[in-house]
Amino acid sequence: MQTTNKTKLIAIYFPQFHDIPENDKWWGRGFTDWQLVKEAKPLYKDHHQPRVPIDDDYYNPCNVATLAKQIEMAKAYGIAGFMFYHYWFDGKLILQKPLEQFLANPQLDMPFCLSWANPSWTRQWKGNNEILQKQQHLPDKSLWRQHFDYLLPFFKDSRALKMDGKPMFVIYVPEIVNQAGEMFACWNLWAQENGLPGIYFVATKGYDFADPSFLESYQAMLKFQPREANTSAKNSRKSGVYKWASLFRKLPQSWQTKLVEWRIKFKGVTFHSTQNVWQIILQHAYQNDYPQYPLQIFESAFFEWDNTARYGKRANIFTETTADQKRAFFEALYQKSEASNAPYLFFNAWNEWSESAYLEPDKKKGFTHLEIIKNTVQ
Repeated sequence: MQTTNKTKLIAIYFPQFHDIPENDKWWGRGFTDWQLVKEAKPLYKDHHQPRVPIDDDYYNPCNVATLAKQIEMAKAYGIAGFMFYHYWFDGKLILQKPLEQFLANPQLDMPFCLSWANPSWTRQWKGNNEILQKQQHLPDKSLWRQHFDYLLPFFKDSRALKMDGKPMFVIYVPEIVNQAGEMFACWNLWAQENGLPGIYFVATKGYDFADPSFLESYQAMLKFQPREANTSAKNSRKSGVYKWASLFRKLPQSWQTKLVEWRIKFKGVTFHSTQNVWQIILQHAYQNDYPQYPLQIFESAFFEWDNTARYGKRANIFTETTADQKRAFFEALYQKSEASNAPYLFFNAWNEWSESAYLEPDKKKGFTHLEIIKNTVQ
C-alpha cells in the first residue's frame, strides 16, 4: 500500500461544457450543461438558483487557456489533482476533447486520474428513461483492447495518479461491467507489456451493493458523497427507503428501468439533511462495508448538492449549511484522512455546476469554498 505524510485532495472534474454532435441531436444545436445552469429557476424563497459563475465565466474546457486557468486556481487553493470523467460506450467516445487537450499539453501540470462514467445515457432528467446512448458492456476482448489502447497514453503520462506504481482507473458504476475480472486481467497483461506494473482499479460506491462479489476484482473503493451516505443502510432516517432500494436493485434491469421512469413522472422536490449525511460520513469514515474484500478505502467530501438545473421540480436538494459548518465538516474528514494515512481524499466536485456541486467561485459566495479548502489543506 502506498503511504504518504499528507493526504492529497483530488477534485472531480466534469467536462460537459462544450457542444458535441450527439447533444446537438438530442437536445438542440449548441447545447451544453451551461444551458441548464442558466435556465434554472428558484423553487422557493431564497433558493440559490440559478448558479452564476464569477465574472459570468461560462467557459469551454476544450480551450487550453481555460484548463490552465482552472489548474492554476485549483493548485493555489490546495487541490492536488483532478479526476476527469471519461465517457466510452462499447467503442464510442463522447466528450473526450477536454481530456485529449489536457493530455496533449504537458505544461498543464496537474496530477490526474480518470473515472469511467459507464452507465447508459437517458432522458431521465426530463422525466422518462428513453435511452440516448446505450452502454452494453459487451464482453468482447477486441473492444477491451480498443478501450485499453485509447487509455494507454493517459496511463503512461507522467502526471497520472498512482497506487503501488500503478495508474488509477475509477469505475463509476462497477457492478454493471460484464466479466470485469477477465477484462481487468487482460488490461493488467497489456499494461505490463507496455512497461507498467498494472492498473489500479477503483470501484465507486454510490449506494449499498445488492451483490458485492464483483469487488474481488478491485483494489479499492471510493465512497461517492453525498449519495453513498444518504442512501446506505447506515442512514437510519431512511431505513424504509433503503429496504425498498435493496429489493429494487435485485430486479431485472428492464423492470428497474420501468420503475424508475414511473417514479420520475410523479416525483416532487426532495430535501435531504446535509448535517445528517455528514454525521454518517464522519462516523463511518475509512470503514470497509465489505470486509471480506480487503480494499483500500477512499473517502470523498462535498459542500452542496442541488440538481434543480437538471430536474427542476423533481430536484434533490441537500439543505444549506453555513461556511463555519462546512469548514468543521471538511476539517474533521481531512483529519481522519491524515490519521488513516490515506494518500488521497476526493471532493465532489470541482465544477459540477448543474448539480450545484462545485468549488469554482460563483457570484453569490465568491471564493468561500476554496478558502475553506486552502485553510484546511495548506
